[in-house]
Amino acid sequence: MTATRRKEEGVPAPDFRLLFESTPELYLVLAPDFTIAAASDAYLVASMTRRKEIVGRDVFDVFPDNPDDPKADGVAKLRASLERVLKTRRPEAMADQKYDVRRPGSEGGRFEERWWRPLNIPVLGEDGNVAWILHRVEDVTALARLEQKGRDQGRELDLRTAELEGKVAELDAARAELAEKNAALAAAYRELETFSYSVAHDLRAPVRAIDGFSSIILERCAPKLDAEDAGLLRRMGAAARGMGELIEAILELSQIARIAVHPERVDLSVLVRGIAASLREAQPARDVELVVAPGVAAWADPRLIQVVLRNLLENAWKYTAGRPKARVEFGTTQADGETAYFVRDDGAGFDSAFGGRLFTPFSRLHGKTEFPGSGIGLAIVGRIVKRHGGRVWADGKVGAGAAFYFTLPKR
Repeated sequence: MTATRRKEEGVPAPDFRLLFESTPELYLVLAPDFTIAAASDAYLVASMTRRKEIVGRDVFDVFPDNPDDPKADGVAKLRASLERVLKTRRPEAMADQKYDVRRPGSEGGRFEERWWRPLNIPVLGEDGNVAWILHRVEDVTALARLEQKGRDQGRELDLRTAELEGKVAELDAARAELAEKNAALAAAYRELETFSYSVAHDLRAPVRAIDGFSSIILERCAPKLDAEDAGLLRRMGAAARGMGELIEAILELSQIARIAVHPERVDLSVLVRGIAASLREAQPARDVELVVAPGVAAWADPRLIQVVLRNLLENAWKYTAGRPKARVEFGTTQADGETAYFVRDDGAGFDSAFGGRLFTPFSRLHGKTEFPGSGIGLAIVGRIVKRHGGRVWADGKVGAGAAFYFTLPKR
């Protein structure tokens, strides 16, 4: 479905750039040469910059050390971390550090003290090399100032205790209050450390937390919120869910690349019938005629070829949902002198002119509101088939169904 037709029919298309830029988290996307490729709106606000002024520039030119602070070492530490991420291709969480931000020239251009908690995450390309680095920071300036304030208060209270013995009872009460605050601060700090560890190993947890907490606030405070504030909370939750789906899809796709391929003789007809049985069990009300060619076998990795067939059959099941009686077929045909396996349906179909996009990650020809999904299933199919040394393609017609073909090398 073209963008024009999608617009005419009122079907929204997911805008992943908008999702990324709208996330409440502070993110930069860096190229391997540390050039800034993208930034979230939240990052631009926190760093007091504008997108058109920083995209395309070296991150260290945009965010230099404070020249008035002889101890400033933020650039050196960040550069070292980014270089380690490029070398190891693994995420790296950095310790909290002072990294001052320069105010715009219209405001004098002076540096403002900030404390950041950075996390650098590699995004690997199909060749296994680092294609991008996702630089995430958490502004912990308020926490750092609170800690310093607590330390200052402690010193002040100790001094007053020594100088004003007559106020021992009052000072003891102040110490107790301060101890309680420090305990709460320590607990919050431990929670933040746990959060950082979680982000370093799995991006899903914080995204789910954003979605969950925004829902709780919206539920608890609904009577006190005006329409605008409630709408912002809903947008926050929607953005988090979109990012969560994107993360899950990226993780699923990356896992396929790490699984070793061990081909053996596999009865594809048996696999198809088993997968179809589970689909029928999940949707017993559906009336789907399944036609399976008997005795279709191939040399393939049993686990991976099952993923291929499951994605294709689930795809056919999904896109025939609008038919009172649907038909799904599995079989073989000849293509350029070799056996091609296919899954064919009589569902929504697609414009064949855009069939090449189907196997690209996150590329969709139908809106999410019409047919839900992450846009990653067919990309996984394409990657697995290519890892076997085969090829994959699709054919279809809008409103008249679709067919997906793949080949596998002989033994």
